[in-house]
Amino acid sequence: MISDSDKIKADYAALNELIVNCPEFEQLEALLGGFNLFQVLKFEHGEIRHSNVLAWIMDPSESHGLDSTFLKKWLMRVIHEASGQAVAPVTAVDIDAWQLQEVEVRREWKNIDLLLILTFAKQDQWVICIENKVNSSQSDGQLRKYRLLVEQTFPHAKHRIYLFLTKNDEEPDDNAYVAASYAQVHKALKECLLAKSHVIGTEPKVLLENYLRLLEEKFMDESEIARTARKIYQQHKRALDVIFDQRPDNLKLVSDKVRILLEEKASGLDFMVDSCSKTYLRLLPKLWDQAGNTHGDGWSGSQRTILFEMSFRGKRPHLYVIAGKAPDVWIDRVWQLSANPPFRRSKRADRPAMWCSLHIFNSKVSLNEDEMEDPDGIALKICDWCLSCLKENETQDVIRIIAEEMPALEAAFAAKQQ
Repeated sequence: MISDSDKIKADYAALNELIVNCPEFEQLEALLGGFNLFQVLKFEHGEIRHSNVLAWIMDPSESHGLDSTFLKKWLMRVIHEASGQAVAPVTAVDIDAWQLQEVEVRREWKNIDLLLILTFAKQDQWVICIENKVNSSQSDGQLRKYRLLVEQTFPHAKHRIYLFLTKNDEEPDDNAYVAASYAQVHKALKECLLAKSHVIGTEPKVLLENYLRLLEEKFMDESEIARTARKIYQQHKRALDVIFDQRPDNLKLVSDKVRILLEEKASGLDFMVDSCSKTYLRLLPKLWDQAGNTHGDGWSGSQRTILFEMSFRGKRPHLYVIAGKAPDVWIDRVWQLSANPPFRRSKRADRPAMWCSLHIFNSKVSLNEDEMEDPDGIALKICDWCLSCLKENETQDVIRIIAEEMPALEAAFAAKQQ
């Protein structure tokens, strides 16, 4: 069995080997290095921002210098590679031969991400509907709704083409849609830059190259970046595993900082911080610090039955007034009370069996790992959001109503013990 001392020595030797004998690191740094406007702007995972760039490069009248080349190359590739999927009403040959006069690009028209209206020399009109998904998924009936809207609005269009563009290769749930990928965007844009480099202006070229590099780094599984990274990992697995194990846990840094900030400020709002962990933080109004709220066994680290819980488990923080494992006779009444203002909860009629969320707040602060480079700044935003929720008149009314139910909660627990 390897001793702890020998393991530390082996890890240290592996780190030294990585630093001294890994020329691929310089290659990877060169691929990743340099200023990238889109990454500075935290652009990587925003569907709206990607749609804005696509709208720009698909419009021949814009300043990028690509004329209609990107739109043409991308559509040809998507249609050509769509075997086994929905059958588009046009072929790559049709697109290659078009005599395009005008392209109107609409953003968020009737909630459709991108709508292109193409006019040709013979006054024929094509309409292209593009739904764009980066890190989200299609909702039930969304694609069909957009298709019917396009059919009703453009009944005389010669062709209507429906494209479902995704980062994660999700299949469209409407058979009229052809699946498209960001790999196809990357390949078409790369071909355009090579073909048009002599006519593209300096500023547009920088933007296009930045966007191309962003796609390669964040969206491509088989990019040069990915291949180089895998090669480094295969050669220096031990050292990289050590580095990975010791990396900062940004979510814990955020939740710990939120706890510290709330401990400093909550007392002024007549709150106290209850139990907490990396993924949750619980707050108790002092009005709820009554005998009836000391018999709970639903929470780890707390004997409360009802409290405020902030969850860090999802993409964004959520704040709930939540009761756990409360006596049925008590929670039934409170659940009915929470169906009406000032409470703000889901509209479901049936009460959950164990965990009842009675008052809910959803934050807009992102907990995406790629956007957590400033844990202290994110924690401050979350704390300010939480305090604003607690100060709301509706929230204060909810606190008072539940405080009035505490004697009944004590009686319910006493009845259970008899």
